[in-house]
Amino acid sequence: MPPKNYFQQFSTVMDSLGRRFDLPRVFDDFLTVSMCSVHQTNIRTQLVEKDQENEALYMKTIHPYSRDELNQFAKLMSYIQLNAYENPYNDLLGQYFTEHITNGRNGQFFTPHGVSAMMTQMTIGETVPENKRIYDPSCGSGRLLLDFAQVAPNNLFYANDVSISCAKMTSLNFIFNGLRGEVACMNTLSMEWVTGWAINIPSIGISPIEKEASQIWTAPPEPPIKTEQLTLF
Repeated sequence: MPPKNYFQQFSTVMDSLGRRFDLPRVFDDFLTVSMCSVHQTNIRTQLVEKDQENEALYMKTIHPYSRDELNQFAKLMSYIQLNAYENPYNDLLGQYFTEHITNGRNGQFFTPHGVSAMMTQMTIGETVPENKRIYDPSCGSGRLLLDFAQVAPNNLFYANDVSISCAKMTSLNFIFNGLRGEVACMNTLSMEWVTGWAINIPSIGISPIEKEASQIWTAPPEPPIKTEQLTLF
């Protein structure tokens, strides 16, 4: 039996929530709630302990929504998890974002799968790398790194984007596909830092990090490699 496509189910539920709230806001709130749910403290202690800052962000984000609407958030997260399980390295979040949120506005056209798969093969060459740091300085939803991980998963993955929604999508794509590394919301050219997260390091889950603890900030690849879309360093 072929794997299910969960995009339509996800779209139906998200669009229904968007009828009451502003759709981009609902989508971003869903990303935030999902990231809070998979915080490393929650996973490590099986919810016995809670990170206070994470809990405060979670409660603030869910405040406008009813219990039934929050149940819809849980359904959305289940579609993301099932999609990653049955269609690994598939970018459902990025597809929804471009088709329903931006509609290609603001220059947010994510790399098509066929192109990112080709770029992966061109970057890898004949030998599949292992234990390298793979970096995308303009990651969008992390699609290019997902395609790279499908061929060479045993590496550390680093990504940043000036859009915080994009950085959140990439973080969730990382964790649900078992990638380890970092994601930052920052300006690659000016190095202006907004926020960042460690993904599945040192333990399973997402954990916020300051720029001083970030490999992207403290040890980026040296020029001219820094100008490439996808680099190994």
